[in-house]
Amino acid sequence: MGAMPRASPRLVLTPRGELRVRGGHPWVYRADVSRLDGTWRAEEPVTVSDPAGRGLGRGFYNPRPQIVCRLLTRHDEPVDLAFFRRRIEAAWRFRQTLAYAGDAVRVVASEGDGLPGLIVDRYADRAVLQAQTLGIEHHAPSLAGLVAEVTGVRAVYRRTDPTAAAIEGLTSEAGWLIGDGAAIGSTLAAAPSGPAGESANPPARAATPVEVEIREGACGFRVAIETGQKTGFYLDQRENREAVARLARGRTVLDAFAYTGAFGCHALRAEAQHVLALEASAEACAAARAHAALNGVADRFEALSANAFDVLRDLERTGRRFDLVVLDPPPFTRRRTAVEAALRGYKEVNLRALRCLRAGGILATFSCSHHVGPALFEGVCRAAAQDVGRPVRLLGTLGQARDHPVLLTVPETRYLTGLLLEVLE
Repeated sequence: MGAMPRASPRLVLTPRGELRVRGGHPWVYRADVSRLDGTWRAEEPVTVSDPAGRGLGRGFYNPRPQIVCRLLTRHDEPVDLAFFRRRIEAAWRFRQTLAYAGDAVRVVASEGDGLPGLIVDRYADRAVLQAQTLGIEHHAPSLAGLVAEVTGVRAVYRRTDPTAAAIEGLTSEAGWLIGDGAAIGSTLAAAPSGPAGESANPPARAATPVEVEIREGACGFRVAIETGQKTGFYLDQRENREAVARLARGRTVLDAFAYTGAFGCHALRAEAQHVLALEASAEACAAARAHAALNGVADRFEALSANAFDVLRDLERTGRRFDLVVLDPPPFTRRRTAVEAALRGYKEVNLRALRCLRAGGILATFSCSHHVGPALFEGVCRAAAQDVGRPVRLLGTLGQARDHPVLLTVPETRYLTGLLLEVLE
């Protein structure tokens, strides 16, 4: 007789852990685990159950981080290649409903698409995959193949996330999982598959970093998918770039924390008068200037490699004023314990920006930390306006683009908060 199939390990939760999961949240914290029955393997899902043994779902287990399990399904079903295909196909169908003008989009947004730990972004005919949990990392080659089949991309690059690697104990290196990004040819058809869908003879990494040219609405950009921030581009701001551009005609614009100049390019294509972009990275500044040239607006675009806080203070002191200011800083905190310090930073930068606006000027300001939610962020901007002593009207609230879905029962998926503010006098 053959060997008996291995029984699925069972993660038994405490009553508090059960309450969270039954309430719709997919995370299981270490403190919420009563016991683990059986031997776990990183690549195999465990069954999650309540204290009475009733199944709550299945997900990958890893005892190293505080979040030891993230539910992939709430049903007793195999988590196999067919399961992942269904989830990726559903995510891709949803993206088609968004009708974005362009060829860059987030295809899979982790918990937002029922695939915790998996990020996939499409840039024209390439895709970037990030595994943020140990279980997903083990399946990355198979997932890359599914992404290519479902979306039609010709190459898939694996990006590593140093923070996730440290937390989860990830060991995989960055590199091309499918194709080499530069000379794609017939790699997909020719490469035989090894175990778990991994190429038996994976292609070598391209000799030079690959840049992919994308379209986003009226603008074109070059994305360094191997070396750029996040997966190469800030796709989550695409709808906000369009919203700001609709207000930019005839205005002088200050784009602080500009990265590669996407807000500024959209504003100038919408007939803004002039853009001053501030970015600490000289390399990103150079890319911003290249993007301005690519979009035919270089004559009205100025990029300064400098600390935005310092420049804002200098602009306030010298009296230079703008009609539109964009503040899109990096997260001032990734930890709940540092929220107070982050709020001080947000207050200062928004105070400086408000002082640099002419009467009738507009501030588009953002926080990308889920620890600083809409209420906190609006409160800190209100405090900044009170200190400035100018009447400020709320024109609208902003958030992450729709291809970065927010789950109502998982508030952590809502991480990008924005406000459109108008200085009345």
